[in-house]
Amino acid sequence: MYTLKSIATRGTMLGAAFALVAAAVVPAAAVFADGLNPLTERSLLLSSSAPGFQDTDGSGNSETSLNANNATFALPGTGSNGKKSGETFTFNVSSDSTTRKVKGISFQYCTSAAGYCQAPGDNGTINGGDSRDGVYDSGDLPATADGRYTNADAHPLNKSDLDVVGTFGESTTATPAAGEFVVLVNGAATSGWTMDAVNGEDNAHSGALTGKMNYIRLANSAGVTPTPGQTVKVVFKASTSNYITNPGSGSFFVKINTYDTATTSDMVSGDASVIDGGVTVANMMTDSIHITTKVLETMDFSVGVRNKDTQSVSHGSCDPIEVIGNNRLDLGDVDAEHSLRTDKAYDAFSYWRLSSNSSGGATVYYSGNTLNNTVGDNIDEMGAEDNSHPGTEQFGLALIDPAKANPDFATNPVTTPAETFPGSFPSNWATPSQDGLVTNASYNEGDAPSISSATTANNAKFAFFETSSSVPEVIAQNNNDVIRCATSKVRYVANIAADTPAGIYTTKINYLAAPQY
Repeated sequence: MYTLKSIATRGTMLGAAFALVAAAVVPAAAVFADGLNPLTERSLLLSSSAPGFQDTDGSGNSETSLNANNATFALPGTGSNGKKSGETFTFNVSSDSTTRKVKGISFQYCTSAAGYCQAPGDNGTINGGDSRDGVYDSGDLPATADGRYTNADAHPLNKSDLDVVGTFGESTTATPAAGEFVVLVNGAATSGWTMDAVNGEDNAHSGALTGKMNYIRLANSAGVTPTPGQTVKVVFKASTSNYITNPGSGSFFVKINTYDTATTSDMVSGDASVIDGGVTVANMMTDSIHITTKVLETMDFSVGVRNKDTQSVSHGSCDPIEVIGNNRLDLGDVDAEHSLRTDKAYDAFSYWRLSSNSSGGATVYYSGNTLNNTVGDNIDEMGAEDNSHPGTEQFGLALIDPAKANPDFATNPVTTPAETFPGSFPSNWATPSQDGLVTNASYNEGDAPSISSATTANNAKFAFFETSSSVPEVIAQNNNDVIRCATSKVRYVANIAADTPAGIYTTKINYLAAPQY
């Protein structure tokens, strides 16, 4: 059983395609947690916000698929692979460990922030049964020899449980390779750690248990000595055989403790060996945005139409952004099967929205690859902020505050009045805006009306880094206040050159949010 002394400053990682919503659960305190000092400035960043049953790119290819150049797709630890994800925990210690060394760290994944632990997931509990008992609750899933559903069984049904697969090896550097982990103290890599994963659910929980590996334990007999306020960062880099599978739906919490023992059997919440802990970080699974475009074999593109943002949605008091058509955007000339042209740029739009009661604000990231086809061709990333240049390969994005820009840029070539939404709003809610989130300077010039190549004030600028697929890129942040209802509009642009190979080009962009409590 796990209990909390209090909810202190807390960090959380939320992943979102369009909508991002965070909620705080404040449980009752228990007696044996009174001696705990909380870990502060906590956050969790996932390599992918996709559910654990998703492991394909925009064209439906998985890591086992090979293109013409023998390169793989949707690699473990990238934004499109929720089945084989990596994770980064960051927190500050409260206690002085120069005498009482930190020899153990644990991460326990549960469906609630306190009380009995039930591992998160939606695989194996369809009718409320317990997947450990060997009685299978759905005829759609086959029985397995070990008496529990596997994520592989549930994958075709769009279901998965949180599961830690394999044993990550320790990295010798601050940047772990695939399949490795590292513990950094105050920015410096430490050594001597071992890692294991076990099932850490409570039999007393009234709900169905998954039986999966939901409890990570790190041990170091020599220990490390962070001083009060110093930052500990633990990075797990996913590989084909060592990874963490995201649950299939819903929110979950990760309970964190540090210990003065390297004996893994003593790493239990409430044990006398706990130094700092009694606190959690939270996460929620959502879907990706799918973008598809086409380059026609003629490469003429002589017939042109205006690619407008014609979809405006009425919002209530911070309703979630609506998912339409699996979040798929078609980018290009509507009269030519959404294909790109060398003499004209095309744009498309999506939205994301974030609410969080995190008093320390939040940071929003994107993660994804540039547009590519199934034979290994890709449209060049925009890279650093630049204007759109038709006739040159480019894929980029920028943010637009909905309160500042009109979606119909084609009919408003000079001015950018406030975006209008049909319907009415409650008197205590304003028109959607970014609500204090400040856009990163590389992505803050997307609201200019034109996407031609001229470098004037009326021409938008974009940026995009395909390294974001493994290292998410910051696009907006607010480190000072709660996020009441932050809404942002994302503008995407793509250009091709005369020698861009023909084919269907796709990508998936994930949006991640890390509120800090």
